[in-house]
Amino acid sequence: MLKSITRRDLLKFTGGSIIGLMFSPLPWKLLDDSAIWTQNWSLTPKLAHGPITSVFTHCTLCPAGCAMKALCVSGMPFSLTGVPFHPLTHGSLCVRGLAGHHMAYHPLRIVHPHTFSGKSEESSMSAISLKRALDAIAGHMKSTTGTIAILDRQPNRAISELYRSFLQQTERGLYLTSPSREESTLDAIKEMVKPSPGPLGYDFENTSLIISFGAPLLDGWGTPGRMNAIRNSQRAKIVQIDCRYSRTALQSDQWIAIAPGTERLVALSIASVLEEEHFIAQRIRQSITNIRQFSSMIGQFSPEKTAARTGIQPSVLRMLTRELASVNSAIVLSGADPGGGPFDIETERTIAAINLLLGSVGKNGGIVSRKNIPGYQSEFTPIHWSNIPDHSIDTLIVDGADSGYAIPWRLIEQKLTNTSSMVVSLSPVLDQISVHSDYLLPSPAHLESLQDQVANIDAKTATFSLSIPLLKKNENTIDPVDVLRELSARLNVVLEIPTEEELLKNKVAQIHSGQRGILFTYSDGSSTSIRELSSADDLWTALTTGAIWIDDEIHQLPPRSVTMALSAEQPKDSKEEPLQMIASGWRGAVCASQISPILSKVFQETELRHVNGIVSINPETASQLGVTNDSPMTLSTKNGSAAVNVKIDTTVRPGIVDAAIGPNLNGTETPAHPVGNTLLNLCDVTNDGTWRITPAQILKV
Repeated sequence: MLKSITRRDLLKFTGGSIIGLMFSPLPWKLLDDSAIWTQNWSLTPKLAHGPITSVFTHCTLCPAGCAMKALCVSGMPFSLTGVPFHPLTHGSLCVRGLAGHHMAYHPLRIVHPHTFSGKSEESSMSAISLKRALDAIAGHMKSTTGTIAILDRQPNRAISELYRSFLQQTERGLYLTSPSREESTLDAIKEMVKPSPGPLGYDFENTSLIISFGAPLLDGWGTPGRMNAIRNSQRAKIVQIDCRYSRTALQSDQWIAIAPGTERLVALSIASVLEEEHFIAQRIRQSITNIRQFSSMIGQFSPEKTAARTGIQPSVLRMLTRELASVNSAIVLSGADPGGGPFDIETERTIAAINLLLGSVGKNGGIVSRKNIPGYQSEFTPIHWSNIPDHSIDTLIVDGADSGYAIPWRLIEQKLTNTSSMVVSLSPVLDQISVHSDYLLPSPAHLESLQDQVANIDAKTATFSLSIPLLKKNENTIDPVDVLRELSARLNVVLEIPTEEELLKNKVAQIHSGQRGILFTYSDGSSTSIRELSSADDLWTALTTGAIWIDDEIHQLPPRSVTMALSAEQPKDSKEEPLQMIASGWRGAVCASQISPILSKVFQETELRHVNGIVSINPETASQLGVTNDSPMTLSTKNGSAAVNVKIDTTVRPGIVDAAIGPNLNGTETPAHPVGNTLLNLCDVTNDGTWRITPAQILKV
């Protein structure tokens, strides 16, 4: 008889552990290492003999939506690659995307609704009928008066509009997105510009200089193929301002190392030099409504005044600022680390403001406006997690789509009501969020359902494509659109909810009726004007067989009115802490999602990427602590402790613990491989919704 599964069992799961029969249609062997994963994976589909065919579709594992070419045997995909000569992805596909067809067979795949008997780690997990689960969820929503929230980590899809409409009908709904948003710079600009410029994007292809504050531009950010093409073409100089010698810092033309947590001071110093040396054009000054207040405020942040805290020589910042002012076009942006999370709001705004001072907004080669996709709602304003009252959310539904960025459970937990909250996960696999849910409603896995893919945040024009299913959907899974329909009926919410196909066909019809843009076809690399397609059905056929709609570029206009909503408050000095843990990770492999077990070769065998439990420190710090390379140690913060393996790395700043937020090791649970606590759980989630820097200690075992 099988032992009942508890939350503790799930939280202790490492890549090769066995959970039990209930998660999959076949029993799982206990897997010892990646060789067994790749050679004797019991759920690996057995390919039939038959003709080899190719099919085009799009990846949905992150918002980039990269185009894919799948080789299939008897309709079963066995190889995924990028689409050559694609105008946006340039034939690239990230490692996670290359192994995307494995996800339907992941050992933590859920194919039946489940519930937990309680909220503790010892609560047992059991299968439940879909009807009972939906009745219980709707009953809870009816019986409470607290906020009903939906967390959507890919917020620009057609289903996202339905989520927002559903929440509006409930009259106490709250639409949430990932706290780490790659479009944070663009969002901050839209806050400061009137009238609203509408959707914004980056014209990287025509810029001369890109300055990135911590964004992993060359390590999976945005549309990875596009960023690689920008780097390889050497059209733009790339400067990385970062407290870590990240992969982007390594590949950039210049790395400016700064003290952790001083990004806002650096941005204010750049603004100060722009003002002091009269680099702000008169037409720009006239558009800033609070120019006198702003000029007075930034005067106190000259490079000379901030150097002691930022660790940057004043001459370096002055030279960089002069280069910014001298080039024809420049882009300055910030970005969350996939594991380390976002900057605070004030830092995001300050970095974004540099683009306004340079005149880079509404300018080719800078930050450009683009049109909305016909048929899609106008843009929404995401709520920042720091503005959500603690203990205010009574019902939280988490969509299974993945942003690729970490979300600490501690951040979610502090927003839930203490005792009466209910968390519902619409996920195809168990991950660090879904294992805390009260109800698990399994959605189709990657490549099992029809989905739309709209322009990623870095795109300078609107785009639309479809991800068509390559795998047969498990009959016990439920599409999120059907969950909404069932809950609406039980809650008497008046909302017309079509099927996924009806929803997307309606979008395609509206794109066709707009009569603008081109259709790029993957099979032959041809481009066709939408005006040449006689019907929406023709467009649908083209999109479902391998094509992407790309909108026309629009004429750019600079903003007429700008309000620099920046704080004059001095950023907190964190140097008082003797040791600081800096969290970092790789998009799509940071505990908030799952990766193909075969990717363990990228992590634990080659060490190209660090798994969870690996931390790096400077030789000077190691000497002070009496630590040698590969030493087993204990990393402690106020949130707990975890066993770690220490790597000594000269690129890490003294006093810093560079902590990998990554997947767990494949292998059985042994004293040498402790489990249960990812390093993300040790991060200190602050009141402003960030967790980038955490005071820490390293102790000998």
